[in-house]
This record gives sequence, structure tokens and C-alpha cells, in this order.
Amino acid sequence: MINNMNKNKIKAWVTVMLGFIGFINYAQDIHFTFANAQNTNDGNNDYYEVDVMIQTINNTGEFKLGSGQLYVAYNTAAFGENVFTNNSFSATQPSPDYIVGQNADGTSVGLYGSFTIHDNTNSRVSWAFSQILNEKTFAADNVKATPFKLVHLKFKYRDVTEDPMVLFEQDDTYIDQFFTACGSQGGSNNSVDCTNYPGIQLVNDTFDSSNATLSNNDFRLLSGFSIYPNPTKEQLNINGDIFKLKSIEIYSILGKRVMKITEHFNKIDLSKLKPSLYILKLNSENSSTVFKIIKD
Repeated sequence: MINNMNKNKIKAWVTVMLGFIGFINYAQDIHFTFANAQNTNDGNNDYYEVDVMIQTINNTGEFKLGSGQLYVAYNTAAFGENVFTNNSFSATQPSPDYIVGQNADGTSVGLYGSFTIHDNTNSRVSWAFSQILNEKTFAADNVKATPFKLVHLKFKYRDVTEDPMVLFEQDDTYIDQFFTACGSQGGSNNSVDCTNYPGIQLVNDTFDSSNATLSNNDFRLLSGFSIYPNPTKEQLNINGDIFKLKSIEIYSILGKRVMKITEHFNKIDLSKLKPSLYILKLNSENSSTVFKIIKD
């Protein structure tokens, strides 16, 4: 016969094991990228637009997305400071092309509520969302191994000659802000109870900002220049009216300037740079142009 003490030990062991199994089931590694970066114009203003993509990686399965928050840094020379306060930033989710624009199964009611947007600093904006309907109303898992659009970001230029340099913040303070869907057992079929039935925090998120850079075709402001070879191992050649140039700057994909050149513009020695994707910016007195370059 099992006494009460042993019963309690067994119950505690089962609880621990169930919690461990639940952790395995929800230990998804999520990965964020940018896609479809482009410059646009509405007839009055110039804009930079880009999609944020989300997916699972490392064969960690699929899940229903609950709430989350992203932090995005940007070049204030391009957009000015405090872009949300100054009406220079928006986040949208055309349904059903974006996850946070999806509706409950068989209805026209959105799964997620209004966005919360803040100027986290003068050069960083934060965007957050949360679900408003029960996990049971989800038609299926909506985060999978295939990248899917999460939200569309749009910045209004203050100076279109400047490079956007939009990137995800990846410091410890800004990561692990996403959760699985909540409320699967609480309330009615539609109402959500995230207090008593919370989602599970996802703690293995990673970010890649490289696709936030614009294609070379998006910059025609300082014309008549070409670069070669690209990719290159050591030397990059600049063709064009180099006497117009005042400086050449090279930035990493995270927006950090790694080189600045103020003379001898026709040939650039890249031998000291690590193999990666970089942004090359040619600056004249009144304008600039940007190229993506690859250092092998």
C-alpha cells in the first residue's frame, strides 16, 4: 500500500515530468529576418518599407503565436529622431497575409488586438502585440519552419539620400519577448484568459538584419558610379567621377561604421575586413549613393 507521503512524492515527480515534457513541446527556436525592403513614394513623401518575417529553426516544430515585442533601430539621419511621435513610422498587418492580421477560424474577427508602439529611444522604436481571442479559435499553428510575414514596417524619410540602416536590436534586454498562444482552457470558445492559462515564453530567438538593406537599384541619387569586383577578396575598384566624392563610408549590416575614406577613392583596400555583407556609401557635397558589397 502506498502511504500518503509516497503518494505526494509520486504526484510531485509527475508534475515535474509533465512540466519538462511541456517545455520540450514548446522549446521552439524562433528566427526573425527582414524581407522585401524597398523605397516608395506616395506622390508627396518618400518612404522606406520592409516586412518582418518569423519562422522556427533547428527542427523545433510549429506553434500558435500569442504575444510579442520587437525593438528596431534606425538611422536618424534618414528618418529623424522619435519616428513614432513625429508620425514617421507605422506598423501594419494586411489580413491574412501577415500573422498578426489573421482572423479566428471561420470568422472575420481578428486574433490579435491593436499594436502598441513607442519611441524606445531617439533612434529605436518598439512594436508590441497580443492576442485577444482564445487559443482554441486558431485555425492552426501559424509559426512554422517556412518564413511567414509577421508585420509590415514603414518609415518616412526626412532625408532620402541617407541609408535607412534598419536593424533588429539583439542585446539581452530586447530578446526573448515572444510567447505561445494563451487561454486554451479558460473562458468560452472566444474569450481569452491569459492570467490563469498563460502562454509559454520562447527563449531561443535569433535575428538577421541583412535583408533590411536596399538593393543597389533603389539608389539613383548620385549617379554614374559602379564598383567591381563584387564580391571581392581584398580590393574594390570605384568607377565614375571620383572628383565629386568627399568621402566613402563602409558600414556593417548592424549599422556600425567600419571604415571612412577621405582620399584616393578609386581603389579601396578591404583586406582588414572580415568576410561579410557590407554597405558602401559614396558621399558628394550634396548627395550620396549606396551599394551592397560582399567581402569574401
